[in-house]
Amino acid sequence: MFMFDIETLATRSDAVILSLAVIHFNPDEKPSPERLREDCFFIKFDVEDQIRRLGRRVDPSTVDWWKKQCENVKRKSVYPTPIDARFEDGHRELDQWVRWKNDSDAWVWARGNMDQVVFQDIENQVGVDEIFPHYRWRDVRTAVDFLYGTDTGYITVDYPGFSKDLHITKHNPVDDCVLDVMMLIYGRKDEG
Repeated sequence: MFMFDIETLATRSDAVILSLAVIHFNPDEKPSPERLREDCFFIKFDVEDQIRRLGRRVDPSTVDWWKKQCENVKRKSVYPTPIDARFEDGHRELDQWVRWKNDSDAWVWARGNMDQVVFQDIENQVGVDEIFPHYRWRDVRTAVDFLYGTDTGYITVDYPGFSKDLHITKHNPVDDCVLDVMMLIYGRKDEG
């Protein structure tokens, strides 16, 4: 299975993609959070190229929202770096990584459907083949709510020494993927 997360500069299908993380995991192996981080693909995309060459969307309200996030998250996804990839180059790297995992029939989990819609929109725009076919995508929020009887898409993780507050920074795509995998595998229904 794969857990997928992107960070964007808008909330529409033609949004600029800032960064992407994908974790490959096998729930039967009961991976640790450290193992999940080790088995993660991360890439940061060239924002200016997406705006100028591809005409991708930037929403001022989303930019304002990013300004309120912590510096760690902004360094991970927002601030430009010399190694930010054009979408096609990052897509090619991700495709090779997914093929290397040799799990092409695996489900691809994401939080809701926006990440799938944005990712497949830009794949279509630049004319590359889908890495993850549309029928392989699953919503982790629905799974968590169904499995644990919640209605928020979140659940307590029952793993020794793991604390969402200590080990996860929201809107860091790697951390978001780790948390979602941990909830799927180690979720605990709180009584009360």
